[in-house]
Amino acid sequence: MNIQNEQARSNVFSKNAAEQAAVASKIKISSYLSRRLDLRGKTILAFASSEGEKPSQAAISVYKTENGWQLGIHVADVAEYVCEGSPLDIEARARHASLRNEYSESDMLPESLASGICSLRAGADRLALSVLLDIDSKGALISAAFEESVIRVSEKCIYEEIDQYGLASDTSSVFALRDKYMPYTSILADMYELAAVLYTSRLERGALDCTVYRRKFERDENGKPISFSLRAEPDSHAMVRELGYYAATAVGSYMYNHGLPCIFIGQGSIDDYAEKYLCEILGMDNGCPCHFKTSEIIKNAKGSPYYDFVSEALFQGLPCAEYSTQPIYNLHCASDKVVAFLHPVSRYTDLLAHRAIKASIAASGNPSNLNLNRHRATAEAAAVEANNAEKYIYDAKIRYRKLSALEFIAENADSVFEGFPLLRDESGAIPVLLTCGAKALITSESAKDYRFTAGTVASFKIVAFGTENEAVIVEPI
Repeated sequence: MNIQNEQARSNVFSKNAAEQAAVASKIKISSYLSRRLDLRGKTILAFASSEGEKPSQAAISVYKTENGWQLGIHVADVAEYVCEGSPLDIEARARHASLRNEYSESDMLPESLASGICSLRAGADRLALSVLLDIDSKGALISAAFEESVIRVSEKCIYEEIDQYGLASDTSSVFALRDKYMPYTSILADMYELAAVLYTSRLERGALDCTVYRRKFERDENGKPISFSLRAEPDSHAMVRELGYYAATAVGSYMYNHGLPCIFIGQGSIDDYAEKYLCEILGMDNGCPCHFKTSEIIKNAKGSPYYDFVSEALFQGLPCAEYSTQPIYNLHCASDKVVAFLHPVSRYTDLLAHRAIKASIAASGNPSNLNLNRHRATAEAAAVEANNAEKYIYDAKIRYRKLSALEFIAENADSVFEGFPLLRDESGAIPVLLTCGAKALITSESAKDYRFTAGTVASFKIVAFGTENEAVIVEPI
């Protein structure tokens, strides 16, 4: 199994695309000030993980008002530098997304843009697309405004540091974190307060409440995986995600209500097999003609001993997102009017949404100011491109997950592996979801006398290695 020799997609851009990026990166931002909203005086925070230290593509501002809050989502204005139909745009569309893992590294845009003029670095002036939302005390949207702006991020906040700072006491020794985050204590508190209100409101609308677990493989000095863990996301990351969810629904509703062409994002439910299994272990009756929503399964799993397993099963089983010019149901936001727009540097789908939003700004929110036939045709073609891009991203993530799990198994073949036995198939074999992320199978012969409790972890030994397309063969211990 020659996993380590996976060939990375080329990160070398064509001459025309590289030249276009080089010219764009030298554009003087000061020349835009007269025709953009100047927000450089606002306190705006960018957020990132300590792992990877990727440049931020979006930043957030929150201010208390008499009636509630003003939430600002400020995203690098990539569409200003990547013109539709240009060599750079054509290459970005072909690449679909930036991908970075142990097996491949490929950027959607050249470094001069991705880590340069389109990265929201603290203290640097940047062109941005700003979504300004006035929200009442219960989380209801009062008004929404889109602006082409110039911003200056006040600080790049690291999720893990914010959580550590929030737990620090007056006698703790985290002085460096105090020096960094003390000026922003009030605005961070406002962000958490607003996120909590929005979270409660979202769940009341039937949105998916699923703790985000990320499987992290620890590797030795040679890059070989020696252990792994399932980590819940930091509280600060959940807070930022909640604000992003809200903005995504607000943008979608605005575009739809104003009759402006746009691309909406949604996500289907889990398949019938997974739904039947999860309902069975949770004691839910799914015999009615209408299937349970995934959110109902999660609601029943919370507080039960099966919550971690259900979260992991959903993480592996939810299909990739779908894009359409018409609203489609979204599990996470409990809304059918959702627009993904936060990552235009690294996801072509989000760059497409940016162009639709900028068209709305040019039309002053009035569709009569647009050539609607042309924009509808553009949006329909863009939705097809978005689905192609999303399918590529999804397949790449699934493949990376499989490769990491298979490599871990190959390096630790004599170990005992834990996993969740699933329902027997027609042949009598039992599929197993290993906690390392690989799919395994107990053959019908080995499974003949095997008894297990659904949703309960069990121990297995490796009998035969699997491949990307074939399950690992295991036997119960």
